[in-house]
Amino acid sequence: MDIFGSNNEIVAIQLWEWVALPIYIFFILFLAYFHQKRKKKENPVYKYYLWGLALKIMGAILFVIIYYFYYSGGDTIDYYASSLNLTRLLFESPFSWFHIEFGAVSNDNYALFTSATGSPYIAFYFDYQTLTLLRIINLVIIPGLGSFLLSTIVLTWVAYSGIWKLYLVFTNYYPTLQGKLAIAILFFPSVLFWGSGIMKDTLTLSFSGWIVYCIYMIFIIKRRRFPYTVILLFMMATVLLIKPYIVIALLPGTFVWIFSEKISGIRNTAAKILIIPFIIISCAGISYLIFSSLGDYMGKFALDKISTTLTVTASDLKQDYYQGHAFDIGTVSNSPTEYVKKVPAAIIAGLYRPFIWEAGNIVMLFSGMENIFLLLFTLFIFVRISPKRFFQRLFHEPLLFFAYSYSLFFSYAVGLSTSNFGALVRFKIAYLPFFVAVLFILNQRRKKNHEDEHEEIDEQYLINNTNLTS
Repeated sequence: MDIFGSNNEIVAIQLWEWVALPIYIFFILFLAYFHQKRKKKENPVYKYYLWGLALKIMGAILFVIIYYFYYSGGDTIDYYASSLNLTRLLFESPFSWFHIEFGAVSNDNYALFTSATGSPYIAFYFDYQTLTLLRIINLVIIPGLGSFLLSTIVLTWVAYSGIWKLYLVFTNYYPTLQGKLAIAILFFPSVLFWGSGIMKDTLTLSFSGWIVYCIYMIFIIKRRRFPYTVILLFMMATVLLIKPYIVIALLPGTFVWIFSEKISGIRNTAAKILIIPFIIISCAGISYLIFSSLGDYMGKFALDKISTTLTVTASDLKQDYYQGHAFDIGTVSNSPTEYVKKVPAAIIAGLYRPFIWEAGNIVMLFSGMENIFLLLFTLFIFVRISPKRFFQRLFHEPLLFFAYSYSLFFSYAVGLSTSNFGALVRFKIAYLPFFVAVLFILNQRRKKNHEDEHEEIDEQYLINNTNLTS
């Protein structure tokens, strides 16, 4: 079965790839087993490492099968096909490849591709966000032996590192919730599926996990600052190039997390209530200045272009090519009041849609079932705890505040700007592990009063920090 990418490159999964697949899986899990065995002596949480990786590889295989045999194409096929041209160019002319990989986006550089290498889809090459993805994927194709199937497995293995780092941060704050946090971050179905293919979402989710981990190491426990600063800058720059709006969602909550840690020693809730609004306002101001200065890199997501982007999206969703898979939360006008009015509808769409009755195919049906679970679980949590208790936990637990604010802000942005369910279910994985983790954390029952509980968290937090390794 042959499928054509947008650049007319033939993509076929051949028999030898299926024969090589178990060899690749065995080799990856073999290395992972010994890594887990060594690390588990220092940190027992590594008992979930191998399980998480194995399930993610299964998600990657299912992803390939669905897109190749069910959809007969799609973004992942197109990204692979165009990346393959870059890989061929590397072996034919390393000097030309270097110009493409690190040089300017220009017609002269595009002309370096030959009839033997083939050319990337021209719209991908001249879109800097997609070209950044191609520049990464073409390197993964080398150990993947040029195979679409095996390259997907290799990318999944590499991307798992970021998910695992995110899990380490959460379990160091909440060591008694290791199993539930594993479900939220490592095992959640849609994250396993949509975050395990040759897609932008796979890389940005992994890099976001690395960003959170580096911030934790640099600013919270203050360990090995220089190497983690280098990693942080690289990860943030790459995410900024691929999906800049993730940076918009990450930074405000991150600043609040860092500054809140500085005042975590304050036991008086009233004092925190007075200080935290000042921190939030300050962080919002800092974030605004950063976003303004990064306007040239944000493209259509720059602050002065967001309203135009939303207007174009609102018009686009009325087109016929969505074939009934589009959704509309109403007209979005360029007005702060209108943006506020759309908050409930946008957040509900970003977190809980498509509803099960909105599913147009088997893949959306599974997403709908998952969303029903999320909606019921959320309602259960907020019926179970009082508003006072909820805000107390946010004020006392900086990571919880960060994860909750990031999830809500991102889900609002996605619900407001995304026009169809296919894109929605992919975009959600950027914040879904954070949101589901928040639900499990809020659901945790404690027998002690809040002050004793906080002391218990602090004590265990310090103990776990002594075991935290890179």
